Amino acid sequence: MTVLCLAITATAQVNVDDFENSSNAWNNVSCGSGIIDNPYQEGLNLSCQCLQIVRASGCDNWSGAIYTLPQAVTGYKYVHALMYRNNSHNPNLKVTDNGSNLDMTPMNAIVANRWQDVVFDISDKAQADFVMFMADRDELTEDAVVLIDDVIFSNDATPRTTPNTACGNTNPDPVLTDEYTLVWNEDFTEESLDLNAWNIETNGDGGGNNELQYYCDRGVKLGVEPTTGKHCLVLTATKESFGGKTCTSGRVNSLGRVYFQYGKVEARIWFPNTANGLWPAFWMMGNDFSSVGWPACGETDIIELGHSNGFGGIQDRYFNGASHWGPRWDQHYQYANSITNSYSVEDGFHTFTCIWSPEKVAMYVDLDKYPTASPYYEMSIPVSTEDNAPGKYFHKPNFIIFNLAVGGNFPGIYDINGITALANGPRSMYIDWVRVYQRDEAGCSFTSAVTSDPIEGGTTENLTPTLSPKEGEKVLINGQLLIRRGEHVYDVTGRIIR
Repeated sequence: MTVLCLAITATAQVNVDDFENSSNAWNNVSCGSGIIDNPYQEGLNLSCQCLQIVRASGCDNWSGAIYTLPQAVTGYKYVHALMYRNNSHNPNLKVTDNGSNLDMTPMNAIVANRWQDVVFDISDKAQADFVMFMADRDELTEDAVVLIDDVIFSNDATPRTTPNTACGNTNPDPVLTDEYTLVWNEDFTEESLDLNAWNIETNGDGGGNNELQYYCDRGVKLGVEPTTGKHCLVLTATKESFGGKTCTSGRVNSLGRVYFQYGKVEARIWFPNTANGLWPAFWMMGNDFSSVGWPACGETDIIELGHSNGFGGIQDRYFNGASHWGPRWDQHYQYANSITNSYSVEDGFHTFTCIWSPEKVAMYVDLDKYPTASPYYEMSIPVSTEDNAPGKYFHKPNFIIFNLAVGGNFPGIYDINGITALANGPRSMYIDWVRVYQRDEAGCSFTSAVTSDPIEGGTTENLTPTLSPKEGEKVLINGQLLIRRGEHVYDVTGRIIR
């Protein structure tokens, strides 16, 4: 706990508690409270720990937490607290029972699901004897949950806008602690998707998994996640007839545009509610895909959600990492590891990280919040020349893929009417950012200087004779490898494009 600096003459501010290495001096009032790891280490609050107070149904409306000050505090007009809450109701504050003993509501408007500096006016109080926060005095329609951090007394009513200090990474794994340098960052804040970095895929071939969607540009856009206001890449699945399929969705890749060998790649994603039938993923494949095909290119699934094994109440927490490899499609090897996480990864933005070194591939969830977390997936990749060994396929540059699949073998649903996730309208996957970091190690490489597609911004449906491949020639158009045989142009699955 931060030491409370008390003085008869007020200094610029008095720090009450930042909840780091706290002595847990806050006492629970009526319902649930306690000091927890910060579950939303973002925005204004990058600290490791915070105070949580909860008012559930049946709890008193003064449910909260109270801290008795070692000595009465005088000479301050305002109390500030960083807060993150699950609704936009007013929290309440009480600091004394002397004189005016009514609890106070904030001076500024409350925003849900975002850290903000909440300010209370205590100028009519002669002194403060304690600090008591109450979660919610309103009539409840759902549990009221409030996270609190960095409580101070001040004479400045202006809400704080500077983020506090981030947690240190205490993970002893040298793969995580060795210094990495950011080599590429995509935060999707432009008006349109950067087609120098991304290909928008257009096809309805089912991805080799009997998926139901038609991938096209109507499922891909840059937009704002409505709860947080974050600018994101938005992939949207919609139940509609299009291109002979029963729904549309979005898939983008960086094949031939941004690719790298080894490093740390991570993305901050808000997945849709997948139950039942949605199959979102963040993954990589070898940049030699266009020449060697799958699975010889190697595939690394950093996270995928929606498997049928999670049906029945754990789908929001059940996910996996996986690797696929082999010399050809009928000689395919794989390794996957599924976990039931301790918390949902569909309830907001979460960060998914892949650490890829010459020795192994490992995946983590929310390392920014839980820096000592163990990987949910790990596979060794010793160099090998054997066709069945992963070490033959995972030591070459990879590109990045984001997609939102619908149905197919993974969820085990093959009829659009069984996709209950789309029963009430479209669902979207929001990617806040994706980043690639690298460190000094043998074989490490990064490339982003690439040649534009032959028809920038076009689709394979608009392929014209003048841009068609010559007989037997392979070309890459909007992320798809096409080849001419006779009078027709085919994609890699053998589907006729024109």
